[in-house]
Amino acid sequence: MKHYRAFQIDPDGQVFGCTNLVCDNDEQAKREAAALVQMRRIELWRLGQRIARFDAPQDAVRQ
Repeated sequence: MKHYRAFQIDPDGQVFGCTNLVCDNDEQAKREAAALVQMRRIELWRLGQRIARFDAPQDAVRQ
């Protein structure tokens, strides 16, 4: 099992929350982190490495 952190990022790019995830692999962690996206961007990290970024629906529209 590997430990991950899914950080909630506000519109200014600041971290305002974190969810700890314990998963078998990166793919499982990505699925779980993607499910957390509602109103804020999520960045999935393992140790010092960003694994993935999931934009909130309104962020995707702005790009």
